[in-house]
Amino acid sequence: MRLGAGLLLLAAAVHAGVIQGVALENASGRPLARTTVRLEPVPQAGGNPTGARLLQTRTSRTGTFVFLSIAPGLYTIVAQREGFLPTAFGQRRPTGQGTPVEVTAESRLFAELRMPRMGAITGRALDENGVGIPGVPVLAYRARLPLRSVASALSDDRGVYRIAGLPPGKYWIRSGAHTFDDGTGLLPTFGPGGREIHDARVHEVRADAEAIEANVEPEPGALFRLSGKITCDRPDVPYVTVTLSSETGRRSMQSLCNASYTFEGLAPAAYEVFAVYSDDSGSGFVELQLDRDSQLGNVQLMSAPQVEFEVRNAANGSVVKTPVSVFGRRDDLSGSDAPRQIATPRAPLPAGHWELNAIAPSGQYVQSIAGNNRDPQRPWRNEHPPEWFEVFIPQRGVSRVQITVSDQAGQIGGSVTVGGNAAPGAPVFLWPVAETARRSLAGPRQAIADTAGKYQFDSLPPGDYRLFASFDFSAVDLQDFDEAQAPAFTVQAGQTATADLRVWVAP
Repeated sequence: MRLGAGLLLLAAAVHAGVIQGVALENASGRPLARTTVRLEPVPQAGGNPTGARLLQTRTSRTGTFVFLSIAPGLYTIVAQREGFLPTAFGQRRPTGQGTPVEVTAESRLFAELRMPRMGAITGRALDENGVGIPGVPVLAYRARLPLRSVASALSDDRGVYRIAGLPPGKYWIRSGAHTFDDGTGLLPTFGPGGREIHDARVHEVRADAEAIEANVEPEPGALFRLSGKITCDRPDVPYVTVTLSSETGRRSMQSLCNASYTFEGLAPAAYEVFAVYSDDSGSGFVELQLDRDSQLGNVQLMSAPQVEFEVRNAANGSVVKTPVSVFGRRDDLSGSDAPRQIATPRAPLPAGHWELNAIAPSGQYVQSIAGNNRDPQRPWRNEHPPEWFEVFIPQRGVSRVQITVSDQAGQIGGSVTVGGNAAPGAPVFLWPVAETARRSLAGPRQAIADTAGKYQFDSLPPGDYRLFASFDFSAVDLQDFDEAQAPAFTVQAGQTATADLRVWVAP
């Protein structure tokens, strides 16, 4: 029976496409074992179903892989591995995407995937005499606002630090607060030296490379202590986790209910203290500015407040039953949690600052999301997330979040060509010019041209959009649209705009 099954499989492979290949470390050419490789079908023109489907495998110990009995169609071949940038067959740049390959019953393709490692930043934390300081936390931030750390490291015994696993791009470096054994302190400082963002040097991180000599000389200064009492409304849950967050990261500790906590070695800054029961049944938080030793960090834990989600029509303000999918993430001063879907129309959410998005049915778009709490929050922060709606959930009572939906959405679509021919599988990028539209759409969008080179973006707020098609990007920012000299197109309410594009090749 086993021999018969093997013969049948071999016979099927003879009359179907086969793709095999190898995944290699780009710098050394050595095989990459246990690497995930995917075969992703290009969308079929007109949405007609075919036998093409996503296939996935892992490389062997020698880095090789094989796909047998592949249904005819157009596919992209993509490899992924921790510590490396995603790599696709036909990819020109480390941050680009691959070009599709056509598979027929007679296809026998060999694909070599050379995977570049992610970038890194290295440097030293130095004292006033240029001597390395051990044990200093150093953080990497994307060089843009709002300020959000993406990775960190501690300096070693020579003051050397290395922050690895960074996608290519521009970064700022900043040291965190540090206390010497004599009790004196160092303040958070942007490299090479300065307390403000305008003092920060920009470091260019590239694939398969390290940005070196990213040194920082932290400024000396007084550090403080913050303490407070944890008050609980549930005596049956004795333990809580207390998390202190600021722009330079998070610190956590365990505490008992109705006991005190203390954090030492804190620089003058804004802080949030967030406490949560060990079973996640309740939480509490407090925000404060610290410029001296303080005992004002008292936190009361309560059951998570109930949040009601109400959908209203943008035209007349009436409450409607339009089904929307809501996604959110709690945001503290260090950054945001991973997004998750939130149940509607009512859900318990931990109190604090939230960033929300919502997806409306096809042909509609989310115009705005707002809470019923109008008190000013975080007056020290001038920058706001460009792709989320900010909502504050107070700790007591029932909060209402109003989602305004419009049925006057437009759409834009067209053809993508290269050399006068259709460009199936070409990535198309869309940038909403208006900030309000970027929040409605949760940022720039991407579509993949189908097998006939056609693409379309639906459910767009009326307004202006910039578009370009290119295999040389996987994620985009405004500077990429500028580099590609992407033209702008206007989308009218309830109308379809046409934007035919040619594949742009980065120099």
